[in-house]
Amino acid sequence: MRGVDSLPPTAALPESSEAGWAELRYFDGVSGNSLAQLTSLSRYPDNPDQVLELTRLSVSPNRADNYGSLVRGFIEAPASGLYKFYVSGDDETQFLLSPSQNASDARVIASVTGWTSARDYSKYSSQVSAVQELTAGKRYYFELRHKEGGGGDHFSVAWEGPGFGRSVIDSQYLYSPRQESQLYPDTADARRGFSAGYRVGFFDGEHNLPFNDAYPPLDEDQDGLYDNWEVQAGLNPADPEDANADPDNDLLTTADEYQLWIDPTSADTDGDSIPDGAEFAYGLDPADPLDAERDADGDGYSNLREYNEGTDPSNPDDKPVEPEAPVDVPYTQGLVGQYFSGRNFETFDFARLDESPTNSWGGGSPGGNLPNDRFSVRWYSTLVPAFDSGQRNYEFRISRDDGARLYVGGDLIIDAWTGMNSTTYRGQKVLLSGESYPVTVEYNEGYGGASITLQVVDLSSGQTLTPSDIFRVTPLDSSISADTDGDSIPDTWEMKYGSDPWEDDSNQVLNNEGLSVLEAFNSGVSPRAPDQPAAWEGAIVSSDDSTTSEPSAPEPEPEPTPSPIVTLSWTAPGTRIDGSSIALSEIASYRINYGQSETNPENVVTVPSEQTSFEFKDLGSGVWYFYLRTVDQNGLLSPPSNTVQYRIQ
Repeated sequence: MRGVDSLPPTAALPESSEAGWAELRYFDGVSGNSLAQLTSLSRYPDNPDQVLELTRLSVSPNRADNYGSLVRGFIEAPASGLYKFYVSGDDETQFLLSPSQNASDARVIASVTGWTSARDYSKYSSQVSAVQELTAGKRYYFELRHKEGGGGDHFSVAWEGPGFGRSVIDSQYLYSPRQESQLYPDTADARRGFSAGYRVGFFDGEHNLPFNDAYPPLDEDQDGLYDNWEVQAGLNPADPEDANADPDNDLLTTADEYQLWIDPTSADTDGDSIPDGAEFAYGLDPADPLDAERDADGDGYSNLREYNEGTDPSNPDDKPVEPEAPVDVPYTQGLVGQYFSGRNFETFDFARLDESPTNSWGGGSPGGNLPNDRFSVRWYSTLVPAFDSGQRNYEFRISRDDGARLYVGGDLIIDAWTGMNSTTYRGQKVLLSGESYPVTVEYNEGYGGASITLQVVDLSSGQTLTPSDIFRVTPLDSSISADTDGDSIPDTWEMKYGSDPWEDDSNQVLNNEGLSVLEAFNSGVSPRAPDQPAAWEGAIVSSDDSTTSEPSAPEPEPEPTPSPIVTLSWTAPGTRIDGSSIALSEIASYRINYGQSETNPENVVTVPSEQTSFEFKDLGSGVWYFYLRTVDQNGLLSPPSNTVQYRIQ
């Protein structure tokens, strides 16, 4: 007599998909509230107790106790555009969606970790998916997994999209699954899919833990959380209730954070000053520290600024209100950076306006004629506190590779010219409303990677301030300039030609001709190269608003700056994504995608396996984006690396 777990399915799937319904499978006699108690059955998903046709993604309550449900099929979008999905259920429920018709690509996009009332989509933040972009007429594979313990039982899936509000997904958008649409075609694929989905091998290796290849992964309390992950997070692998806890108060349960693979003990896993719960709600990535400075809705404001100002970074119509610019003040947002060859400002190369000192050049050059290594930068700007009255304590934080210093109002706030690159250096200063403070940021690069990050935090509010909110500087091409240090030389001229606008260095000699900075200015030549013209025509604005005219010959057209060589370098991988090792001999090549679209850098170059760097020449101006994938000897591609960017002036 055959065992029940070895019997074929009670109803065969059709060979082609049929319109108007999805398949509903019931598995009876399964105790507990957790989906892990359903998916760990050897008869799941192929041997259900009952198979029905479901004409809309909702079922009525009170079918039974102690059972599980599996709904499978395809969804077809009525129009191209952005959609959100909502799931409710009693008890644990998950909704999975694939970006294609392939079942193996389906991922959980919305879930109920405990239970909800019927069609209540607001109890858990995880019930609402991130925004999904769907194409009209294209079918997308989906699954709904549901587990009922005792008491009430139900589930439903709703969506909203172009031209319609939230509603339960009806029959006109449903198609039945095909025979080949199985989540895991065989046992080996199931093991790989489960291990990849929860990354248990990678997690154990990362934390030097012994890897247990038991399947399903160890879960003593059956709360859906991997035991080793719970221990590392300070949770109790024998307590099923801690899956619904929120120890870091970021509005995500530990079960939510496990699905997202982020830190349940930190409200801001990636340290970008946007809490994990807010990033998830707005469709951002809680594990990506770079998305705070991106502009998700294309309205011209960073995601971090929109979060700080209480606007929606996913809605281009909801954006911060810009303060009115001061009348007749030639200021713009940002800082002027002076770029030098040598680690101690030896040879001045060029000056430019930068939005922020935060940069990551990797192993490349910032531009101009600077080398990839051994260069330095000095940024100047004026800090205007972002509050209306009284005083507040601002904390400044710098991370850098290799050295940095920060001066605010003439005070040395941070001295990190030497020391560990892995350390974040901090300093504080009390600022007064209505005042402005000269700021100097100094940076030096030795060898290898080059990066600097500056954060300014208002300790009174806890907000991280965006550079555009607090830094302003006179544009280099302005015909009106202040003379902050009172040396009769306009700030813009000093910044443009590598001199110091905040300190009186008018008598300093920066050339071999013995010409002082002031003499060079009065003579209309560069203080570093007296044989080159450096004329300035305009007015110096003093503190009492009186002006003195400083006419001179018009500035000649600058020589064109040669396009820099951008070098991308990397380290050969030692493991595959499943945690197994990969030898260098197994690597066939590397494939680099690059271009000026962050989401789709369309250009491709293939690099032989023996190389771990590549030079890009003749790239045009603007921001360029790069990511890399490894190709093994069987032609298999690794997932893309993190995208890096480089700005060419």
